[in-house]
Amino acid sequence: MGLLKRLLGGGVSGAKAVSKAGAAASTQFHESETTAQPASSANAPRRELVQVVLRDTMRKHAIPSDWIDCRILSVVTRQHQVGMHVQFIVRDGEDKLLPYVRAFQKTFWTELEKFEAQPREWLFSVAWQFEGATRNGRSDPPPDWDVDTQPPEDTRAHSEAGGADTSVQDADELA
Repeated sequence: MGLLKRLLGGGVSGAKAVSKAGAAASTQFHESETTAQPASSANAPRRELVQVVLRDTMRKHAIPSDWIDCRILSVVTRQHQVGMHVQFIVRDGEDKLLPYVRAFQKTFWTELEKFEAQPREWLFSVAWQFEGATRNGRSDPPPDWDVDTQPPEDTRAHSEAGGADTSVQDADELA
């Protein structure tokens, strides 16, 4: 019973022991704010840059501002490299935008390279998510879509070889 009282804070010596043990446990198991700040603050200017470049690219391609949103995930890789993953969320105009995704993304990278010498060192991936309703309200592929078509050989070899420099496991290690 004495051990239980000491753990639960019964008595003066027990309270001191619990507070010291509690303080040690909190620093050991909880990430302090000072360790979380550098990664997010290092990415703050880059986050703004991505937002500005996205807005300019949308304007250049005459895409309404409410069609695409941007989600940015800051990450720290196993090699302690600070970076981010960007996801464009298409909210509207999917049927009009889909044929131009590659051109839009190429313009985005080109515009980003005007401000940063090597953005691919910190911008690990650009992904697309389509949430908007299509013109006819269907989410099925068009009737002329061939579902048995394989991706081009170079794309298949790239994805089988592991893709980009980072892996999904790296994204799990958040700052």
